[in-house]
Amino acid sequence: MKAQQGSSPAYTLITDRRQAEVVTSRDELRRLAPFMGHEACISEAAHRLGLGITATYKIVARFVALGLLEETRQQRRAGRAIRYYRAPATFFVPFHVLGLEEIGERNRLTQLHRFERSFAASVRHGFAPDWGALTGALPSGETYYEIASPDGQIWDPLADDATLILSGWNLIRATPQEARALQRGLMALITPYLNREGGEQYLLGTFLCRDHADHQT
Repeated sequence: MKAQQGSSPAYTLITDRRQAEVVTSRDELRRLAPFMGHEACISEAAHRLGLGITATYKIVARFVALGLLEETRQQRRAGRAIRYYRAPATFFVPFHVLGLEEIGERNRLTQLHRFERSFAASVRHGFAPDWGALTGALPSGETYYEIASPDGQIWDPLADDATLILSGWNLIRATPQEARALQRGLMALITPYLNREGGEQYLLGTFLCRDHADHQT
């Protein structure tokens, strides 16, 4: 772990794979965040993380052992001294240390498990037990499935009373220019909802890339 400075913003260069796996994990980075760029003691970090002192102590001990946290000072008091720790504010992990595909996969899997649990809860509360999946094939040979009732009522996600869920993979065809416009449009649609205060919390996954299943270029 080495601090870098120059014309670009200062960051700490990560060349150790174990450190890289921590600082590229959004869940792990949230645990490290109370110390990033400023010092904090364990009780302060525990309060920010919403964890107990013992659980936070174990997290701190692990980060110290990995070399991501360092003790900055001790505040003397009756009994045990209060120890303060600090971590760099930003990290840079070269792809030769940990590839983007692995970084993405690790984070997606973590969030996917969370999404599946929440999705299942939404389905249980949003649909009657006798609803199910209606599957079939179009004349073109393309297959599909839809959420439907036993009497053939198809769930409409655009309805005013529709359960607030979306889930599915879509294979689309577009020119590179259209794909670029779609990428920009999706970002423009999502950005206003990021880092907002208030409101309820929703899980939103966004994925777009060229399909390389039949092409290796």
